Amino acid sequence: MHIRRLAAFLLGAWLACSLFLVLVAARNLSAAGRLVAAPLTSAASSVEILGETAAQTFLRIQASELNRFYFETWEWAQLALGVVLLVTLVASASGRRSGVLLCIFMLPTVVVMRFVLTPQVTRLGRVVDVLPPDQPSPDRHRLWSYNTAYSVAEGIKYLFGLLLLSSLLRRHGAPPEEGGQRKWVRVH
Repeated sequence: MHIRRLAAFLLGAWLACSLFLVLVAARNLSAAGRLVAAPLTSAASSVEILGETAAQTFLRIQASELNRFYFETWEWAQLALGVVLLVTLVASASGRRSGVLLCIFMLPTVVVMRFVLTPQVTRLGRVVDVLPPDQPSPDRHRLWSYNTAYSVAEGIKYLFGLLLLSSLLRRHGAPPEEGGQRKWVRVH
């Protein structure tokens, strides 16, 4: 029973950190415009010297580089966390085949994200980062395609994770007693 709780904790941490990173990345990217539109007193002179467009481009590049670092680091951590979770599920006496399979489905999703999608998002992002925001570009279109594929993969991984979490949190006990009533035992 304790192993199943550990598995639920690991999975909960995985899902929570994934959601947190998505929120951080979105906030980072929107910060460039906000900081240029209403710069801090200490940064106002730098924005004035650079000009609003150059300052916004510089800040957008910085935010994008931070996001790339966060996602790449998190993907490596997810792979490690996923392997630990898989071993925990296999070792669990109550480890259900469906739970192990859901975890197994999550891991290749992260592998695709890490080794297929992220390198393309990084490469194209660095090309697009220096373009003016309103300039059409085939690279920008490809970047959005890869970002969409990444979001879909993240959603699939999250769905598998929620299904697995549901499976782990469901009460697995003895079969119902006579009359269809389940005997509940208080656990401390």
